[in-house]
Amino acid sequence: MPGQWKEQILNMMNKKTDIRFEANNEQNKEYDLFIYGPISSFSFSGSSAEGVRMRLQGVEANKINVHINSPGGSAFDGVAIGNLLKNHKAEIVVHIDGWAASAASVIAMAGDKVVMPENTMMMIHRASTIEIGNAAMFEKTAADLRKVDKALAASYKKRFVGEQSELDQLLDDETFLTAEEALAFGLADEVTDEVEIQDLEDEEEAEEDPKNFKDKLVAKYAAQATPQQNNKPKQEPIPAPKQNMSKLFLN
Repeated sequence: MPGQWKEQILNMMNKKTDIRFEANNEQNKEYDLFIYGPISSFSFSGSSAEGVRMRLQGVEANKINVHINSPGGSAFDGVAIGNLLKNHKAEIVVHIDGWAASAASVIAMAGDKVVMPENTMMMIHRASTIEIGNAAMFEKTAADLRKVDKALAASYKKRFVGEQSELDQLLDDETFLTAEEALAFGLADEVTDEVEIQDLEDEEEAEEDPKNFKDKLVAKYAAQATPQQNNKPKQEPIPAPKQNMSKLFLN
């Protein structure tokens, strides 16, 4: 995947977004929210923060299972969706069904519990944008992006078990994390058995560099990885049925 992930994300950005909010168990007030595909910043789009807000509005839920398979998109809409979930009175359980990249990983941080099958991934990086203008305009944009970076880093920091400088380095490196690595860093709470995803293309694995910064951090924190606690009152957890992930995107 290294060297090819940007192209893959751009390709996925062209896919149709599918956001669904469905009752899982009406008697127990349990719902499923599926966030599949790019996260949009257009208010009329169902994948924007406004679209998610309208789906959650007035819903009396005890538990919401948030299923994510997204390359990311609008950073601010990702932050807004995450905050909508954090502020909901329901228990939020995030399931990363394929990957949670960029803004989608920010949404994942809203979970009271984050569950990753062992064949899924998370990607964190610095904010980026496209600019046209003179040198002064580019300098202003760079300064604004640094402010955005600080805001996004705050979403990870509450879970990240390491030091701020270590988190900063991972963000600088545009880091892909396996489920086990995310668990080691505190960005996930549980790793489950992998779910077969037939539509994934085989990618050649990159040779591992023992001096890689991320690998050093994983070794440092893996032994002390423990499930994160949250302050919301919890009901007895209801075992979720295994998902059939034969396709990356809902039809």
